[in-house]
Amino acid sequence: MDIMVETARKQLYIGEGAERPLPFPGLVTASNYVVPNFMTMDWHRVTPEQMEANIASLGDPGGNLNDEIMLYVHVPYCKSFCHYCNFNRYHYPKQDEERLEKYTDYLIKEIEWYMRQPYVQARKFTSIYVGGGSPSTLPLSAVERLSECLERTIPNYADIEKSFTGEPRTLRRPGMLQLLKDHDWNRVTFGIETLDPVIHRKIGRLDTREDVDSVFSQMRDLNYNADTCVDIMYDLPGQTFDGFVEELAELVDCYQPTEIDGFSTIYLPYRPLHKMILDGRAEQPGSGWDVLAMREHIYDELHARGYHNTIAETYSKHPEKSQYQTAHCARQDIIAAGCAARGNIKDMVSINPDKVDEWQKNIDERGVSTETLQSIGRAGVLDRIMVMFPRYKELSKELLDEFFDLPDFDRVRGVIAEHIAAGVVEEQGDRFVVNKLGVIWHGNLQHDYQRHVINANGDQLMQHLTESADNFDNKNRFEVNSQTLYIKEHDKEYPRLMK
Repeated sequence: MDIMVETARKQLYIGEGAERPLPFPGLVTASNYVVPNFMTMDWHRVTPEQMEANIASLGDPGGNLNDEIMLYVHVPYCKSFCHYCNFNRYHYPKQDEERLEKYTDYLIKEIEWYMRQPYVQARKFTSIYVGGGSPSTLPLSAVERLSECLERTIPNYADIEKSFTGEPRTLRRPGMLQLLKDHDWNRVTFGIETLDPVIHRKIGRLDTREDVDSVFSQMRDLNYNADTCVDIMYDLPGQTFDGFVEELAELVDCYQPTEIDGFSTIYLPYRPLHKMILDGRAEQPGSGWDVLAMREHIYDELHARGYHNTIAETYSKHPEKSQYQTAHCARQDIIAAGCAARGNIKDMVSINPDKVDEWQKNIDERGVSTETLQSIGRAGVLDRIMVMFPRYKELSKELLDEFFDLPDFDRVRGVIAEHIAAGVVEEQGDRFVVNKLGVIWHGNLQHDYQRHVINANGDQLMQHLTESADNFDNKNRFEVNSQTLYIKEHDKEYPRLMK
């Protein structure tokens, strides 16, 4: 059920006379999931011997912290690069579909390796998520072969949630949606980001409104009843609050998507979008107050239109969370297949090589690509649960109390107490719940649970991604300063992939 139970939808940041509460001295503009792992871990600290022993441990069906498991498959290829994107991706290899077919061959090899492991066989599968990049850039024959592999290897394939990600230009290709329907992909996800044609072009999107129209119309014509899950972004360059209000209304009125993910734009220093603002090729985004008002408007408007705020940035016509969201928020294990994919299995985490050739070489040598599989222990598992609690929006006291014997338990309870006092979390019976104010400020809540492990490089990045409350009226948020200069000078220490 939808856990947001406020008795009134009082506006906090919208309109004259809004009280504008400030539960924190500055606004963190990024969710944790887009912040690179270098903030907290040295991914190469594990020795080859330890890593091999960790891989071998998957031969033991026991030792699990979660009974349920999902499969994440990463396809890094895109037709073009969006200026805001911080995920691992490569340009589509023009006129070289053979390379994409080969990539699919190796995906199948890695998936089949995991599916042979007793630990994986002993878990209950809940979902498959194919993300990227833009998986819809794959040739239809590759999507067919990948789907057939999953049907063959996942024991309950017909009954689980299956998400396929793409972008409108390639999802609308003749035969693509029919193929996805034939293989029972029951969630089709894609980014729209903005319906403003000027902003759309400035952020590097080369798909068109006609492409979006075609995806929805083809699905209707095919009687393809999969959930449609779309992204829309706010805090974009030159975007006003009033303009965003119009875009969100148009999105719902025109398309009625099943699910809407509302994402804040992430301005990483000296990546394309940030550089465009610094040299005047793109306008500054709105002020800190505008960001808060946009976040509140998404929350209020979509609730009024019958959507449920299932996790902090997601609004769905279904009241329950998706299985992908549940796993992503550290409540299930995740198998990671594909270049740069991140996994979470047993009490271990891993990230696959971010170069395709290296990823393929490892699969050739031992069937699986990871070089970084390592245990984070129960303390690390608690960290994962807590940093994702503000997105998941609820935390059962029973789950938290399983970690009562850890040294960090009192610290975690202290942060929860701080958030209750700040008015962003409520205690409701057997659980803690993030309320509307907490959803609007959820990046801050996440940061509070992560700050004890953030390293020096991560601290510099978080300062850049935090808007000081005494600067909320500033219309020129991005300029060269000590944080951006530090990051520019240490560029090689800041990995470019985030997924």
